[in-house]
Amino acid sequence: MRNCSLLMFLLVMVVTTTLAQRNRVQSEAEQRQRIEDDKEAIQKLHDKDIEASIALDTQELESLWTNDIVTMAPGGPPVTGIEANSKKLEAEVAKLKSTQVLGFNEQWQEVRIEGDWAYEWGSMSGRLQPFSGGKETDYKLNVMRVLNRQPDGIWKIARSIYNDAEPAAAKPAEQEKKPEEKKENKLEE
Repeated sequence: MRNCSLLMFLLVMVVTTTLAQRNRVQSEAEQRQRIEDDKEAIQKLHDKDIEASIALDTQELESLWTNDIVTMAPGGPPVTGIEANSKKLEAEVAKLKSTQVLGFNEQWQEVRIEGDWAYEWGSMSGRLQPFSGGKETDYKLNVMRVLNRQPDGIWKIARSIYNDAEPAAAKPAEQEKKPEEKKENKLEE
């Protein structure tokens, strides 16, 4: 009887260990698949963002945001919530109505997924030209965004911060005086 109990115990241990290993392998495979699915879904977000930006499609751009989106542009306060961001976007697009978008691109240097959240940093660049045929202008922005996976698996933009990628033009030399020059000028007076 004792041998039978020991044999039964060993059999349960072997089965339990085998099932645990199988579940771990399935779990790892499921995790790899989830990461691939997430990467694909985030790429779809990028593609939609590019298409909507070129088309100046405010409704499509707004559909890519979470309800609590926060954006931070240079020289201004944070804009919080979808309503405030929608008003800002519509005002910016209204300014561009006389402008043709010749190109727009996103180059993401890193996209890191952590559960239902992801962050990415990179740049956005584009070319614009007035419909009247004026001078073509280029721009490039540094961008960092936080993305959030929705319950349906779609990723949306939750936070976005950006600034000009190109440094501001240097001030003319006569406007920029070194501290020593200012001291010298005061002594001369």
